[in-house]
Amino acid sequence: MQNAGYLFGRFWIKLGIKLFYRRIEIHGFENYPAEGPVLLAPNHQNAFMDALIPAVFAPRPIHFLVRADVFKSKFASYLFNSVNMMPVYRQRDGIANLTKNDEVFERCFKILRANGTLLIFPEATHLGVRRLRNLSKGFTRIAFGALNEHEDLNIQIVPVGLNYSNYSDSQSRLIVNFGKSLSIQDYLPLYAENPAKAMANLRTDVQERLENEIVHIEREDAGRAFDIELDRLWPFYLQRAQGFSQPVNQHQFYKNREQSIQKIAPDNVYFRRIKIYDIEMKKRRLRAPFFFIGQKDPGYWVIQNILLLLFLPIFLLSWIMHAPSYFLIRGILKKYVDDRQFHSSIKLIGSILLFPVFMIVYAVFAAYFTGRPLLSVSAVLLFFPLSVFIIRELRLPYRYAMTMWNMLFLRAFKPELYKYLKQIEEDVLPKASANANGAYAEK
Repeated sequence: MQNAGYLFGRFWIKLGIKLFYRRIEIHGFENYPAEGPVLLAPNHQNAFMDALIPAVFAPRPIHFLVRADVFKSKFASYLFNSVNMMPVYRQRDGIANLTKNDEVFERCFKILRANGTLLIFPEATHLGVRRLRNLSKGFTRIAFGALNEHEDLNIQIVPVGLNYSNYSDSQSRLIVNFGKSLSIQDYLPLYAENPAKAMANLRTDVQERLENEIVHIEREDAGRAFDIELDRLWPFYLQRAQGFSQPVNQHQFYKNREQSIQKIAPDNVYFRRIKIYDIEMKKRRLRAPFFFIGQKDPGYWVIQNILLLLFLPIFLLSWIMHAPSYFLIRGILKKYVDDRQFHSSIKLIGSILLFPVFMIVYAVFAAYFTGRPLLSVSAVLLFFPLSVFIIRELRLPYRYAMTMWNMLFLRAFKPELYKYLKQIEEDVLPKASANANGAYAEK
């Protein structure tokens, strides 16, 4: 019987992730083995979120190896163990603690020998960059170690590509790619003759397959420029492109752009211009690009603004009800969390934990102040969950409406800046059309 804590946590986290991200695409489920031992090997760019996403979307329960320092308190240790997480110790955790890894690895061997699924980050540590770093030896040691006295064990290593449009913001976009698996049995003959070479070959093969499932940009300047494009341009361009005769394969589109952006010379003025574009768009609170706002005719915006005005009271009420948890989490992040790669997972887990707390608080207050406990509590229990969906569905339309008004202001009072920013988009978008060649796929 599966761990009740794992199933309970998986349900709520999966619901939370679906609400946290605006759009989620999952590809390659056919590559996930239906049975037998599986070792998942995802890239590691977004801290704890990288573990949560495969856990909730993979069809089988998963055991994880995570950094040992999060197990410091008894409560944290109990909580993480209840959701199948195991600590792995590094030198920074103390040399004396490294011997504890032997016991942890033995648990991993038992999981694989029992045809379970184990998730290991082959990069070992997380880093928010658009590239795959050199893989460590740890996952190969576990894969081959499980074969001791069980040489017929057919462990399948599945590379998992996690692609975020924005690492920390909610309502961003996520693409998850389950790549084609590698069988440990294919490396066993070489391992019998030369273990070090077999491990090195396995690392190389996993590295190559994992690079195919993510955006992998070696140059830092190109990676930073791609981040800006991905956050500010491409999702809107691809949303418009859905009207083409064939649907866009977004991951292939991004892989094509991965190649073309690295061909731009480092001293090209483009990198400076796209940085200025990002700074000015943030400063002016322009959340959508000019071409996306401009493609709608004036009649659309008139109707849109009227509808948004009608829904404004219910949106504001929903926002006010969730504002305390929003500012509480924001304050914790600002004061205690320097590593931005943890922001998305803390926002997610914090929201899930605070949701029932504030719902109970509002229900108690409503019952006390209205004098009609049954009616008021029922209203809170009905509206509070509904308000989450109201905020999710209306937040971006309000942002786009504000962007439209800000653009009109910019065009009227700062026409030179308006033309400059718009010109940058017009210079980039033709390249997007070229990148899209071959980036279409039949459903």
